Order: sequence, then C-alpha cells, then structure tokens
Amino acid sequence: MTGIAAASFFSNSCRFGGCGLQFESLAELIVHIEDNHIDTDPRVLEKQEQQQPTYLALSYINRGQHRSTASKLLLL
Repeated sequence: MTGIAAASFFSNSCRFGGCGLQFESLAELIVHIEDNHIDTDPRVLEKQEQQQPTYLALSYINRGQHRSTASKLLLL
C-alpha cells in the first residue's frame, strides 16, 4: 500500500454513498456508520436473512460490542 493509499485508508471519513462526513476518531466514525448507514428495521433484516447473504458485515455482528467500545473511547 502506498503512502497516499494508506493515508486515505486510515482517515476517519465516512464513504457510504458519498456521505463524506469527517470524524475526530475511529470510534465516532463507527457510531455514525452504525446509526446512519446500517439498517436495523426488523423487516429489512428478516428479508436479508431469508436471502442468506454470502457475508455479513462485522459491525452488524458486533454492533453492541462496538458501541460499548466506542463509548469508552469517546470518554478518553
């Protein structure tokens, strides 16, 4: 990975659908993505489960754990 690619990869910028919001920390970015870009509507989740996706976002699987960790990081 080149220096420019590494700097781009490690930025705290949201890239969902061209969102582009910047965050002070990775913890804040994670909370933003979970709250704004990951659907938690039970009907949508049920439809996704019926389709049996080949993968599942790690942030969806660990949503509660990330929120707990992100909250602790924000307090530091």
